[in-house]
Amino acid sequence: MAVHLTILVLILFAIYFAYPFKTLFVWHPLLMLVGLYGFSLQGIIVYNKFSSLVPTANAIKKYNLHALLQTLGIIVIIAGSAVIDKVKRDNNRPRLKSWHGILGILFIFHGLLQVIFGFLKSCGFMKRWMKPSISRKMHAISGAIFFSLGCLVTGLGFRSEWFQQRALVDSIQDQGVRMLVDYILILLLCLLFIIVSTQIYDRYFAGHYAPVTNTPPQVKNAEKSR
Repeated sequence: MAVHLTILVLILFAIYFAYPFKTLFVWHPLLMLVGLYGFSLQGIIVYNKFSSLVPTANAIKKYNLHALLQTLGIIVIIAGSAVIDKVKRDNNRPRLKSWHGILGILFIFHGLLQVIFGFLKSCGFMKRWMKPSISRKMHAISGAIFFSLGCLVTGLGFRSEWFQQRALVDSIQDQGVRMLVDYILILLLCLLFIIVSTQIYDRYFAGHYAPVTNTPPQVKNAEKSR
């Protein structure tokens, strides 16, 4: 429940700061937050019995939902990146001038690789080079890196000139309240990072780990028949 409440707060903050959507730029942070936290994060926690929105669903439904949410997430994230790219080009401004921009590109590239790796793993292609248990752990570690990088990029976005000098100042008049909101947003990112990291560790690397695959049964049967 805490995860979903945190996600809702982040997205509502993004909508609040973007409203009334007078410029194209404000769609960049909104799309990035919706893609990463509204879709991708939900795809990560779908397997967690405490955080999942479908805790009683069977393995096939959870797998399909995971794949769908991750695909939607990367599509929305790419759309958010395309928005800022157009804004930069229209204003003749360099694209990769800040750490936020540089790490943002790495974040998107890593997300694309993660989606491709997940697809190849699910169809049994990776079995030719590594054991399924190894590929699952690699996919989990890569997913943790992807989400951690996303949290870092988001945090840098909260420190950007636009957010600090325009979004906060234009929306909130009191300086003390602005500082409080700033700290709350960073705290929420840290909370999500800790929750996701703990979940992945408990599922794949803790001592009580049982080798349960995310791959649907029909895919596993196809692999065995080879």
